[in-house]
Amino acid sequence: MKSLAKTFAALCCVAVSTACSQQAIDQKLDAYFSTLDGHFMGSVVVQRDGQTIYQRSLGWADVENQIPCTAETQFRIGSISKPFTAVMVLKAANEGRLSLNDNIAKYFPDAQIPNAEQITINHLLYHRSGLVDIVNDKPYEYLTYYLTPQTRQQILERVAAAGTNFASDSTFRYCNTGYNLLGFILEDVYGKPYAEVVDELIVKPLDLRHTRFSEAVNPQRGDARSYALLDHWQVQPETDASVALGAGAMASTPADLAKFGKALFDGIFGDNLREQMKELNEGIGRGLFTFSHNGHSGYGHSGAIDGFRSQFEVFDNLTIAICSNGTDIDLNKITLAILDAVDGKDIEMPDFSKYIELSAEQLAQYTGVFRCEALGMEVTVTVAGNRLCAQTAGQQSFPLDALSADQFENASVGVVITVAPDRNKITLKQMGQTFEFVRKSANTANQAETQSVALTSEQLAAYVGTYSSAQLGMDLKITSDGTKLQGQATGQLAFPLTATSETDFEFKPAGIVIIFNLADKKLTLKQNGGQFDFLKKE
Repeated sequence: MKSLAKTFAALCCVAVSTACSQQAIDQKLDAYFSTLDGHFMGSVVVQRDGQTIYQRSLGWADVENQIPCTAETQFRIGSISKPFTAVMVLKAANEGRLSLNDNIAKYFPDAQIPNAEQITINHLLYHRSGLVDIVNDKPYEYLTYYLTPQTRQQILERVAAAGTNFASDSTFRYCNTGYNLLGFILEDVYGKPYAEVVDELIVKPLDLRHTRFSEAVNPQRGDARSYALLDHWQVQPETDASVALGAGAMASTPADLAKFGKALFDGIFGDNLREQMKELNEGIGRGLFTFSHNGHSGYGHSGAIDGFRSQFEVFDNLTIAICSNGTDIDLNKITLAILDAVDGKDIEMPDFSKYIELSAEQLAQYTGVFRCEALGMEVTVTVAGNRLCAQTAGQQSFPLDALSADQFENASVGVVITVAPDRNKITLKQMGQTFEFVRKSANTANQAETQSVALTSEQLAAYVGTYSSAQLGMDLKITSDGTKLQGQATGQLAFPLTATSETDFEFKPAGIVIIFNLADKKLTLKQNGGQFDFLKKE
C-alpha cells in the first residue's frame, strides 16, 4: 500500500509538472503573439505527437469586411503545394503509373521543351532540370498573365520559349516550372484534373477538411485575402490557380498542414515513399527541405505567393505550422520563438520600437538603381512617405525600416540592407547569404538631371484619375496637389512624378517613365525595359 501511495504521488507530481510546463508555454507564446498584433495576420499551430499543444490566430482574414482569422481560415500556401505534388508523383511511381527515370519528352512530345530527352521526372522533383523558372526568372512576362486563367498549352509554350539555365542534373536551382510540369504529368497518368487528383490521393484519405486546390479566394467561404503592410494593410492581387498548379495552388490551415506532415513522416503513404522524400541530393529532398533551428533538425517547406506566407516543419515528435495572409516579420523568427518556449527558454520579443526616423534629405541619398552582377538582378530603392522602399525587377515592392542611418531591414522577408559610406554600394543579407549591389544610377547632385517642366494645375488635373492595365491586372491611381502629380499602383506605395514635358513624367529613382495620351484616355508606363498600357476608368 505504501509503495502504491508513493507511485500515485509520483504520478500526480508528473501530471502537475506537465501542466505547469504547458502553462508556461501558453504564457510565453501568448505574450509573444500579443506583441505581433498589427504586424502579423494569420494562424499558428504547434503539435506534439499529433496533439495540438498551442494554437493562435491573429488579425483579419478580410480587413475591409472585418472578418477575423480563425483556426479554420484557409490560406493559400504557395510552395508548400510542392510536397503535396511530390507525394502524389512518388505514389504514382510506386504504383507503376510512371517511372522517376522517365524523361519529360514522353509526356510533352510536341511541346518543344529544350533538353526534354535528358530531363527526368526525378530532376523535376529535385529542382535539377535546368529549365528556366518562368516565375522568378521571367518576372516581367509573368506579371502580364499571372492574374488570368492559363491553359496547359499556354504554360508549355512559355516553358519552351524560356529555355534552360544549365544542363540537367548539373546543379540545384529552385524552379517552379518543374512542379508545374509535374502537375500536368499527374493529370496525364491519373486522367483527371490536378484538383481531383490531390483530393482523391491526399485530402480525403487524411480527412483534411480545410485543404483544397484554391481556384479562387472567397472570404465568405472562410478564405483569407492577401495583404501587404505598407502604411496600412493593403490588399494584394491574387494569382490565378491555373498559373501555379502543382507548384503553388493549394490552400490549407496550419492544423491540416501539421496533420499532413505527421501522416507523411508516420509512413501513412508508405515507409518507402517517406524515405524517397527524405533522400537528399545536395541537401535537398524530393519536395522537402531540411531545417535546423536552435539544435532542432527536421524537414518541411515554406511558401510565398502574393501576400501569403506559410511554413511547416516536422522535428521528431514536434510539428510547427504557420499560415499568414500578411506579415511584417520573418516566419523563421516565429518558429524560433515557439521552439524556445517549448524548450523552456526565454523568448526574444520583437522590438518594433528599435527603428528610427530619418529625414527626407537623408533618405533621398539612398535612392537609385543598384545591380548585383552575381545574381544578374537589379534592386530599385525609392522613398515612400517617411521610409525607404525596395523593389527587385518584376516583384512587388517592400518597405525598409531604418535601424540606423546606414542600415535598414524588412523583418517579414528577413532582409537587412547596409549602405556603404559613399552611398554607391549596398550589401543585402538574407537567409545567411550576402550579396553586393553597385549603384547603377542615382539622384546625386553631380549627375545630369532631366530638365523638369512646370505645368499649371489645370494641365495636371487633366491627368488625374484611375487607370487600369488588363495586361498586369493592376490599377494605377494618379492624383495631384496642384503643383505635381503622384502615382500609386495597386498594393504599392505612392511615388511623386516630375513633368519632363507636357505629356511625359518620370520617377527617376525607380526608372519609371509615364506618358499620357489624353485623346485615347490612356497612359503608357515604362520601367526597366518593360512597357505597359493603362486605360483610364470612367
